[in-house]
Amino acid sequence: MTDLIVREARDEDAGALAALVRAVSQDQPDGAVEAAERPSLDQPAASFAERDGRLWLLMSQDEAVGALGVYRGARPKEFDLALIGLDREQRGLGLAAALLAGAEAFAAASGGAALGVWVDTRLSDAIDFLQRQGFVREPGLKGRHEGSDAVEIRFSRPIGAGSADGDPVSRQPSEAHRDAAV
Repeated sequence: MTDLIVREARDEDAGALAALVRAVSQDQPDGAVEAAERPSLDQPAASFAERDGRLWLLMSQDEAVGALGVYRGARPKEFDLALIGLDREQRGLGLAAALLAGAEAFAAASGGAALGVWVDTRLSDAIDFLQRQGFVREPGLKGRHEGSDAVEIRFSRPIGAGSADGDPVSRQPSEAHRDAAV
């Protein structure tokens, strides 16, 4: 296994982050992961900092193999998650839960009381992950407004709530890891 490090994104990471988004989107239903040409990817560190947030990258040498961002949301004391993604080879190892723990610590230190995230309804792995991490679906739906018929649902949880079993990091392996072990 190659050494992996987690670090804050820099604006110079735009190309590596765009490549990660493209790789993750190939594993998802058409349009379920937003295009890599978003303005927030042009200057990822500045984009998240402008919204009182941070973006972390999971790096394997010079390649981004995972990402998770958090920024101050529209609701008081709530931070929203964004750009949650792992390269296929990194899934099922607990790395997303580790990135989430770091984002949660940042939000708590910044005065946050809750985490929230909008998720495309077609991303069943992401929905399963969020539920394992103690997120609860909120009522309602929203369209993505970019010309598709994609629908998103919202999940949230109080900061410090941890996973569904009460542990701050879920010890339950993902479906991908369980399938690989069989």
